[in-house]
Amino acid sequence: MNSCLPSTGAGCTMNIRSVGVLCLCLTATATKSTQDSRPPVDLAIIRASVLDVRTGSVLPDRAVLIHRGLITALNRDDPSTKPRAARVVDARGRLLTPGFIDVHLHTALLFGDPTGATHLVMEPDSIEAYRRVFARAYMPYGVTVVRDAGSSERDMPMLLKWMERSPTAPDFYAVGAHLISAQPGRSPLPWQVVVADSTAAAAKVRECYGLGIRNIKLYWRLREPEFKGALFEAQKLGMNVTGHIDLQVMTIDRALDLGLRNFEHIYPIAYSLMTPAGFDSVGAEMPRTLGIVPPRFPPTALFMNAPELWNYLGPTNPRVLALIAKFKADDASLTPTLHVFAQRLGLAYFESAPRDSTEDTSVWTAQQRARAVEGYRVMASYVKRMYSAGIRLNIGTDTPDPGKAVLSEMLLLHDAGIPMADVFRIATLDSAEDIGHGEEYGSIEVGKRADLILFDGNPLENAHDLLGRKTVVKDGVLWSGVD
Repeated sequence: MNSCLPSTGAGCTMNIRSVGVLCLCLTATATKSTQDSRPPVDLAIIRASVLDVRTGSVLPDRAVLIHRGLITALNRDDPSTKPRAARVVDARGRLLTPGFIDVHLHTALLFGDPTGATHLVMEPDSIEAYRRVFARAYMPYGVTVVRDAGSSERDMPMLLKWMERSPTAPDFYAVGAHLISAQPGRSPLPWQVVVADSTAAAAKVRECYGLGIRNIKLYWRLREPEFKGALFEAQKLGMNVTGHIDLQVMTIDRALDLGLRNFEHIYPIAYSLMTPAGFDSVGAEMPRTLGIVPPRFPPTALFMNAPELWNYLGPTNPRVLALIAKFKADDASLTPTLHVFAQRLGLAYFESAPRDSTEDTSVWTAQQRARAVEGYRVMASYVKRMYSAGIRLNIGTDTPDPGKAVLSEMLLLHDAGIPMADVFRIATLDSAEDIGHGEEYGSIEVGKRADLILFDGNPLENAHDLLGRKTVVKDGVLWSGVD
């Protein structure tokens, strides 16, 4: 892999293993002045077209000044005055945006171990080596902030170490493990922790808080007493709570009533709203509509069943529309994770290799694939309805190759009918607010972290330029990709 340090002063490119995404190291020049005794800022980006994600407008000819990792000024560029800065980057009119945020990473997926069976080595050198893998998975694609969505507690030394800010890797926010209730005959997965009752659930939340963790993940296997114990304790401590609510152990309606405001995934809404009669009807019809002879269902059950539930509900289902209205009334947010399904249906902008037979849809017939695509389209249409209703959406990946998945997710939201300027807001400010850090990230404003992307092409004019050449700035430092 060719790479370069931005301090060399030579314009060059670094090849990245992906869909043609390149990190551009711009020419950087030092400015010296013996006549101005004011201390220089660390970095000035001049002649930039700055995206204001709050309004969707582009501010032309702007100079962004950065010092000690923060944006200190955003001014109209004055070509007659060269900013006093240790490093100056001339954007030459190109689009400058905030860095992207992924609110849904599982470290087991990142390290190629979906079962969690492989025990990561927790020595200082290995933790740093894992962090370099983490950085390479995200930084070339402009992702500068990441929230975990549940990892093994045995990996806690790594998770806590990653929470220390670095200009060479995304800022990282841990949530600990999935909290689940005990279930007879079922052992927890490595990234899950069983809480016996509401008291134990609250105690586990306090334990995470004591470690410096401020985000908590509630998983769908929590029964209501444990769910309430964890949620109420986290709210009392001022923590940020997100939840995956699925399969009617707890319904989304009930979780909203209890006060959960951040939800993961669009697909469980179908499970949450199905009646027993509806499940029976879909189950009875699936052999005919999918050309399956029971019990010979392929192992890719999730990617077949969930779209079929959406086919059953249809694009204007009153119960779904009522839930969308409730999301709006309760000021709740959703992280859709469309890419998780789209990549298995041939609709995404790249596809990770199937990890096992449960993700290998190559065995499907044309009939099965067409039905799944139809159901995906219905599901995506409800994401567009949520956007149109003014519900905050967020970017989350929940898949290997997460940096590339962020870009694919953004384009899938655009394909669903969301304007690209608003897709940028979803991937930046809205996602920053989802993790409880909207005051630090998500927009180019004075006082915020200097996490930025400078695009060669303009994705607001051609959405696919999102996949093209870009320069990434993290904490006011041009990221070079050099370990």
